[in-house]
Amino acid sequence: MTTSIIQDEYRDEVAELIANYVVNVSSNLSDATARSVKSALIDSIAVSIVALQTPAAQAARRHAYRFSIEGEGCVIWGTQKRVAPELAALTNGVLLRCLDYNDFFVGERNSGHPSDMVGGVIAAAEWLNVSGEQLMVAIAVGYEVVAAAFDAFSTAPGEWDYTNLTAIGATCAIAKLFDLDVGQVREALAMTVVPHMATDEIESGDLNKRGDLTMWKRFNGSDAVRNALQACLLASVGVEGAVRPFVGKHGFIKKLANKHDPLPTLRDRMEPSLPLGRITQTFMKRWPVGSVAQSAIQAALDARAKVSDIAQIKNVRVFAEEGAYDHLVAIRQDPWNPISRETADHSLPYIVAAAVIDGYIKVDSFSPEVVLDAERQHFLKSKVTVVPAPELGTIAGGKHARAAAGYLSRVEIELVDGTVVHGAALPFPGHPKNPFSDADLDAKLHENVAPLFGAEQTAKLAAKLRSIEKATSVRELTALLAFGDGSVIDKPQQAD
Repeated sequence: MTTSIIQDEYRDEVAELIANYVVNVSSNLSDATARSVKSALIDSIAVSIVALQTPAAQAARRHAYRFSIEGEGCVIWGTQKRVAPELAALTNGVLLRCLDYNDFFVGERNSGHPSDMVGGVIAAAEWLNVSGEQLMVAIAVGYEVVAAAFDAFSTAPGEWDYTNLTAIGATCAIAKLFDLDVGQVREALAMTVVPHMATDEIESGDLNKRGDLTMWKRFNGSDAVRNALQACLLASVGVEGAVRPFVGKHGFIKKLANKHDPLPTLRDRMEPSLPLGRITQTFMKRWPVGSVAQSAIQAALDARAKVSDIAQIKNVRVFAEEGAYDHLVAIRQDPWNPISRETADHSLPYIVAAAVIDGYIKVDSFSPEVVLDAERQHFLKSKVTVVPAPELGTIAGGKHARAAAGYLSRVEIELVDGTVVHGAALPFPGHPKNPFSDADLDAKLHENVAPLFGAEQTAKLAAKLRSIEKATSVRELTALLAFGDGSVIDKPQQAD
């Protein structure tokens, strides 16, 4: 059998197509795409820094500190310690998912959080000592591939996690930084999709003994991106993966249990002559809760602004589109009785109650001492009702219609004198119909970073992120994240 016959018999058209795209797509970014890349960076850093003190982040650092190195390693954010790039990708990437606060993308067949890759892509860029402009291109490529994967593949039939698709985008972003050739990108993809498939058990909703969702949910995305970075490192020195990673008889597509052919969609989305731009379609979150609660918070805050004295509130009525009701009420264990951060931030009744009581939603809105406050719990149980509102969106109508509308909810607050004030059902800040302004991004960054880093350091960080394309090295950015000795963010491990 000749070499050409062997190559034809064992081709993987999906791997070839993606690899060819990564190598040949233009690195020119439009103004809109460049702004969206910067927005993703600013948003991701804001979400990451505010999460530095969470249990998952502290556990990740305890692991990473054991392998700290001197010299040319990558910064563990919030400290001056350095580690190998793969470990930095895991440790810093965990921060993105600790508070359910990072961006998300809704594709034709799947949805998830493309910014899971940002920590790992920055680690690769830091280790390679590339420019800020190269980082921006890599992120744009990664988001483009994630968007195409979310359109082409569904993780639902095989009950797999979305991070299996994010890992493909992360591999492509990091491969772009490494300047891998087509063959090397193909091998990196093979080493990403075959050895590292994560099941959807992570999204079961089961609670651990503290009443929290499993901590590994916070690691799942960064672990996928760590694996993507490792795959690129291995491919760059000649390591090879499976021959047919996507289309083989035990390959990625077979394991996903998809019945459709993804190739036509991938060919359409991943034509190298097309400009990079799917990152402009990303959703962002103004508040640290799941995407389907954002509209409800906005409505609650709008109604609350019309109430001068919350002691005069008789009841609060929430009308939520069916998907939001299902995800944050119907499938939850006793949503009117939250006992932890994660049972509270996955409870639509609590989320709205907190917005009405305080007139804001912040990370501290879900701290255990706030959640368990007796007066707050009484308000929640005695005054808040939530019902599904099919007129705002139905499960039968499909997730795309619900997402396009903005996962709508409306809120009514009735006062003891019979007055009723309303918060309208509108697309939330960060939705493509109501995108973040520069002021919104700056507010989110300063609100979440300044309490730990201080106003001066935060201003320097904001300025660097706003002009990242001018940085001759990504290390100019990571130097600003190497702040402090860890004493503020690290606490002794607590026994369960």
